[in-house]
Amino acid sequence: MTTTTSPALTRAMETIRRLRAELAAAQADQPLAVVGIGLRLPGSIADVDGYWQALAAGRDLTGPLPERRKGPFADRWAGLPQHGGFLDEVLDFDAEFFGISEREARALDPQQRLLLETAWEALDDAALPAPRIGALRTGFFVGITNRDYDDWRPAESDFLWGVGNAHCYAAGRVAYTLGFTGPSMTVDTSCSSSLVAVHLARQALVRGECDLALAAGVNLIVSPGSTRLIAQSALLAPDGRCKPFDAAANGFTRSEGCGVVVLKRLADAERDGDRIHAVVQGTAVNQDGRSASITAPNVLSQIDLFRAALADAGLTADDIGLVEAHGTGTALGDPIEMEAIVAGLDRKAGSPPLRVGSVKANLGHLESAAGMAGLIKAVLCVRHGAVPPLTHFRTLNPRIDLTGTGITLPTALEPWTDGGRFAAVSSFGMSGTNAQVIVGAAPEAGVEVPTPAPVTGFELSARTPQALRALADAYRQRLGELTDDQYGAFAYTATHGRARHPHRARITAPDPATARAALTALATGTPTAAVTLTTDDTPAPAADLPRTVLDLPHYPWQRRHLAVEPERTDA
Repeated sequence: MTTTTSPALTRAMETIRRLRAELAAAQADQPLAVVGIGLRLPGSIADVDGYWQALAAGRDLTGPLPERRKGPFADRWAGLPQHGGFLDEVLDFDAEFFGISEREARALDPQQRLLLETAWEALDDAALPAPRIGALRTGFFVGITNRDYDDWRPAESDFLWGVGNAHCYAAGRVAYTLGFTGPSMTVDTSCSSSLVAVHLARQALVRGECDLALAAGVNLIVSPGSTRLIAQSALLAPDGRCKPFDAAANGFTRSEGCGVVVLKRLADAERDGDRIHAVVQGTAVNQDGRSASITAPNVLSQIDLFRAALADAGLTADDIGLVEAHGTGTALGDPIEMEAIVAGLDRKAGSPPLRVGSVKANLGHLESAAGMAGLIKAVLCVRHGAVPPLTHFRTLNPRIDLTGTGITLPTALEPWTDGGRFAAVSSFGMSGTNAQVIVGAAPEAGVEVPTPAPVTGFELSARTPQALRALADAYRQRLGELTDDQYGAFAYTATHGRARHPHRARITAPDPATARAALTALATGTPTAAVTLTTDDTPAPAADLPRTVLDLPHYPWQRRHLAVEPERTDA
């Protein structure tokens, strides 16, 4: 039986295909706004200001593994590399804040705990507190690889342990706890995981699958198990320091950390008056395919990655003024990556200046969180218009020739006043999956300056009276760092940019000096007429201040040490 299609139906189908193609092209051309950042990095770094100060000073934030971090595995750590980038008390957690029982919290991978806190802080930084974004379809995409907490598994583990440690639940845990209803998934492509998460978040946003997306990466080293395996690769630096592109480069050092970025379509962020840290202009992901081995890099794939990311961003090679490289400091990887940078960005005589750096020189290799650490560094570079030094760089690797390329490796903090205005961030997974994200500066704000509204006071709140007093003290210190004309932004962010908790304090203060005195009284438990404590459900004061978001201290977590006693073996 022969069927025929009517001319009208054919025309209709052609129109649908054309409109779909036009829609896809329009969606692909949408940049994203980075509206919030949360991070935990070695050196007790927990905010973007501390991160930038460390980068600008060229600090090496690595050090020896603290004895207290070895826990019940001190004997198994013997003979293994113990220099790296380590966080503080990674087994401490404010379970009550998130409504998690002590029993469940002890079974919960500390990486999931860290993601919960850092995602909350990133939303606070965006002045989009988790309880207030229920109307938005919010997606969560997280890169995670390590499973060290498995070594703590008790002799008789249960369902809670399975849910607490399977990687699929790393994304599901955050989405469930914070009420996200958009796409939620865990990504494991080894070291490129967190930039692949950014790529997937971008796709979900431009396709309209969500209105807000959080992309994250996390890595913790809570037992010697994974270090024992990686040490067998001969990729770890004997001196425990990462020296990217240097003649002395002899491997990387393992590190911990977590980073979360909150992303919106740029047009939506501008419409909503969000503070924009930077713009994600384009992303790309590819694979090494049949390289020398399953873990070996492929220069051709890295070259193609640059070209794909530039095409997605609608940019040319000359638009890139900074490459935040994967840069692990390995004898094989560094020359291959620099070759790819030269070819992928068509570097030749007369090309505009191009700076290349790698944050692994400061932090070590954060593995599944490494790309996120590099992305946040690049965001800060475009925001500050400066490029930090490449720590530990002294002499160029003799296998790298930069003659006539216009590429430099900064040895001091440099103003970024020449060359392209975008940064390309690369992250290559040992699995062979490569990812790149291109970021640029936030659009310049309009010339219209809102008339300052009179400030009558503000509100702050916490889950417990102790946390409320700690928050008051932190706000008092922050207010002392601000100028008087920033008081309105402070009041707006404190009142409307943070979640409302049961224990609240309303501060009556028309000026910063009065506010600091009231916060001091609240922090010390001293009664004053300027402070009204309440636990009722009266709505917060109306948002009569301009929506101007300011960096404020994070919520003061009331953490407790929560871990299980692992089963002892002779392993």
